[in-house]
Amino acid sequence: MKAASITVTLASIIFTSLIGCVKDPTTAAPEIPLPSAKGVYIINEGNFGRANASLSYYDLESFRVYNDVFTAVNGKSLGDVAAGMGILGNEGFIIVNNSQKIEIIDLQTNLESGTIATGPGSSPRQMAFVRDSLALVTDLYGNQVLKVRLRSRSVIGAIPVGDNPEGIAIANGKAYIANSGFGAGKTVSVISLATMAVVATIPVTDNPNGVQVTPAGFVYVVCAGSYGDFANPDDDTPAKVMVIDPSMDAVVDSILLGGHAMNIAIGLDGIGYVASTSEVLRIDTRIHRVTGQFKSGSYYSVGVESASGDVYLSDPKSFVQPGTVYVYAANGQLRNQFDTGLIPGSFAFKR
Repeated sequence: MKAASITVTLASIIFTSLIGCVKDPTTAAPEIPLPSAKGVYIINEGNFGRANASLSYYDLESFRVYNDVFTAVNGKSLGDVAAGMGILGNEGFIIVNNSQKIEIIDLQTNLESGTIATGPGSSPRQMAFVRDSLALVTDLYGNQVLKVRLRSRSVIGAIPVGDNPEGIAIANGKAYIANSGFGAGKTVSVISLATMAVVATIPVTDNPNGVQVTPAGFVYVVCAGSYGDFANPDDDTPAKVMVIDPSMDAVVDSILLGGHAMNIAIGLDGIGYVASTSEVLRIDTRIHRVTGQFKSGSYYSVGVESASGDVYLSDPKSFVQPGTVYVYAANGQLRNQFDTGLIPGSFAFKR
């Protein structure tokens, strides 16, 4: 889950091996979206190795849904495993993990405006913007963070971090990187934006993945926990949110989630939502506590639209058929639901 969760999933790999050359279910001719001022992009991961990632768009003015937008406009496939999307100004940066690239689109037309190649053997995962001309991108296989010059559409260097970095967020002049270690990691690397070097390594609990910053400036790191197996089921540990104070680069609190979770979405009001194994939990980031269950059931990713406070939850169904996104008001009332592409994994909000 990413709630970006920008992500290659074990389930995706397993289903790919099972289905072989099954026909892609998203065969209807895609529509080209009409221009709109605000909307929600749904980044559909697709199956690992199948190059069937796609982009859906939910227009918040007409409430129409457009699927396979990138292909409809540009006449080509998005690529292999879309891990997430960042928005800066009038451009969207779509991280295509297994294709080792970042596709850039104009948000008014959805036309491709450039491509950033992240290099052979790379595995780009999550992106954070340092300024208008520079971004940092985690590289899962390279154990590093890539420095990306946005205007020249190029990688200009790399910063070594911990093993298998996933989530990244910026606070207090620093970047915070979750070193997942493919489930064995227990650290967060801290990069100074002034020196572009690691200045601290913060110990956390098992399997850090998602990173978000609260309105009050705290860094929330979602640690998925260890997954028990048949050899040693006692290895199973619950998910937690580790709360980091960026003024001292130390963990100052932790929030027990239970089950397993990968990411968190936080609204402007400070209320966060985490999709755990069997439920979506509501967290008040002002007091660093779970305040109750938002929804029961298993969801893959979660997002919050800041203007309305609406909560977006995705269900990937069987992982080989179109997924579904549910839109809820903050009070839990269902506003809408619609089908997407394969494995809706994260959301990007155009405002």
